[in-house]
Amino acid sequence: MQQLGCGAFFIDVEGEYANLTKMLGGKVIKIEQGKSVGLNIFEIEPDTKGNKQFISILDKVAEIRGLLGTICRNYGRSLTGAENTEIEIVVNQLYAEKGITSDVNSLFEKKGGKLDNGKYAIGRIPKKMPTLTDFQKKLKERKNCIELANILVPFLKGNSLGMFDCESKILSSEDIICFDMSEVKDEFTKLYSSYVILTWVWQKYVLKNRDKKKIIVCDEAWLFLKYKESADFLVNVARRGRKYNVPLFIRKSIY
Repeated sequence: MQQLGCGAFFIDVEGEYANLTKMLGGKVIKIEQGKSVGLNIFEIEPDTKGNKQFISILDKVAEIRGLLGTICRNYGRSLTGAENTEIEIVVNQLYAEKGITSDVNSLFEKKGGKLDNGKYAIGRIPKKMPTLTDFQKKLKERKNCIELANILVPFLKGNSLGMFDCESKILSSEDIICFDMSEVKDEFTKLYSSYVILTWVWQKYVLKNRDKKKIIVCDEAWLFLKYKESADFLVNVARRGRKYNVPLFIRKSIY
């Protein structure tokens, strides 16, 4: 696939694509509970309308709301009206504090500086994105949704489901990636991981380098159909994928 200039991303629940990925010269990322993966839920990239690029914070609000709605469903409840409102307020505040607006240039520092690898950049460097810890902390400080803030504690860095509470570390130059979840045992953690990975792949790979061919393989996609929020998210990704000419292959669906 690399020779053909095509990117491939496997959301691999059972670990069936790991060997294939290695044979193709790709990268296998093991998803294990409690261990940071290097994928940030709050990663955001420019979208395109016509010939114009822009940052859609409203789309990110919808993604975060859908993810948190899925988490709450696992606890036998749905998001309340107040919680939906607070999610939008807090997400917008987090990006505003970073100076991120609808302007694509707002994703970068005005001047170069020291990178995470210790090297220095002369040109602009990407700003660090907010994290789930930032979101939970601000949500708790506002005191309007204490129950939701407490529900998110296991999903914070260092806790059992804190795999994605971190800055993104995976290089966007990787063409073939297998996200191997074979070590994850319970269905909800698989669903949560699949949701976050699919969101991240969309932001970091689908919205970038639009001229490059890409495919996404989502294994055990029936997990998304357990809750309305995750099912709607999967349908939306499949629909938008057609717009970007990025096929989403779904395996072992009930359809």
